Amino acid sequence: MEHFYFAKHASPCKLDKETIEKSRMRMGKLLMFACFFMYATSMATKGVFAAESKFIKELFVIEDYSLVSMTNTFYFVAYGLIQVLLFFIIKRINLRKYMILTIPFAAISMILMGTADNIYTMWLFFGLTGAFQAGIFCGCTYLLTENLPTKLLTPANKIMNLGYALGTLVSYGLCGLCVGHDLWRLPYYLLGGLFLISVFVFAVIASQAARYKRINERLDAHAVGNTASETIKSFEEKPLFTIETKKKVAVFYALDIVMSFFGTCLFYMVMNYITSLLVDVHGLTDDVSIYVSMLAPAMIAIGPVIAIGMCDKKRDFVRIGLYWLIALLPVSLSLAFLYDGSLVVALLLSLLFVVIANGCKAVTLSVMAFRMRKQLNSGAYSAMTNAVASLAAGIAPTVAGAIIDDYGWQANYLAVTALTVALIVTTLVIDVCVRRGYAKKYGTYNE
Repeated sequence: MEHFYFAKHASPCKLDKETIEKSRMRMGKLLMFACFFMYATSMATKGVFAAESKFIKELFVIEDYSLVSMTNTFYFVAYGLIQVLLFFIIKRINLRKYMILTIPFAAISMILMGTADNIYTMWLFFGLTGAFQAGIFCGCTYLLTENLPTKLLTPANKIMNLGYALGTLVSYGLCGLCVGHDLWRLPYYLLGGLFLISVFVFAVIASQAARYKRINERLDAHAVGNTASETIKSFEEKPLFTIETKKKVAVFYALDIVMSFFGTCLFYMVMNYITSLLVDVHGLTDDVSIYVSMLAPAMIAIGPVIAIGMCDKKRDFVRIGLYWLIALLPVSLSLAFLYDGSLVVALLLSLLFVVIANGCKAVTLSVMAFRMRKQLNSGAYSAMTNAVASLAAGIAPTVAGAIIDDYGWQANYLAVTALTVALIVTTLVIDVCVRRGYAKKYGTYNE
């Protein structure tokens, strides 16, 4: 009866392994599209406020950046708190149904953002969006790791990391066009409507994909001839580290929370202020600054794609994360002293920073969920790490805004540099411990 999923009119005995493989690959790619479409449109809708924040500050006559950034804080705090709740109940609920029931309200809240006539109303609607949108990333990660054939896992990981970049690029482009024609509300209506449509597409495809899970598990157990699958299988036979005891689980999550939080802080302390830097320091107009800032979302996907590719080829994703953090240090230091010189130099340094920082984030928020899916529940893991990252994304811009308001732009970039150094030291200690533990368990360290 299982073969009925693959061919409605074919007899089970006439269906060979190749036919089943093609069918599940086709379904897997559809699921990847559905998750990507919904995640990308959600990021596009969310990105409208970041793109228009400078314009909204002037429109509503708000003096402080920190007051404007509180809108992001409400979104990310709500987003993070609901994900903490999901971490504890995720094994007891049908995550797919939860997503289908809650995410439409996130789209509706984003549409209502376009009706706001003061910053406080935006706090409310954006906070509601965060609460209802909390299940997207962890839910998509769980569904992909549970339902995809092994050979599609790495492509799925890369594609999901493109969602934020593409969505933000679309929102910045549309906002730049609309702000220039005094139509700042329109992006909320258009992208919010597209977000709502994507949820219905996801509901249909995800429901069908769930029927393939048993076949995927059965066939993956006998998968041969695929280099990527054999590589992943080899890594799983001798994982970089194991978390089989309660003590190890506690230490693992404690370290992961620290790295996810502060790694995300690095990204948003620079990313959220690129537009403002161009306006306040380099004198560009609001609409032109938004257009120029589109370079950031257009490029930030480069970091995760390269980082995920490196981690797919090497066992030691901790060491790769360390390399990326070290690469970030000279960029942040240069930015602290060159941000107010040449416009081109300031922009290039900002872009390079967010590309590398986004690659760093991908290691803890994405790579580990896919690589360690046999040791932990990927949905629960993603819920926790994204909850922490969401809190960081809500707090970091507000803190950065307060630093800029009180001490200036250079102080913010120096704070970013200091935080980078602290993360390098922490990751170095983790790397040494992991390598010693691996060598002790297997007799030698071999990447």
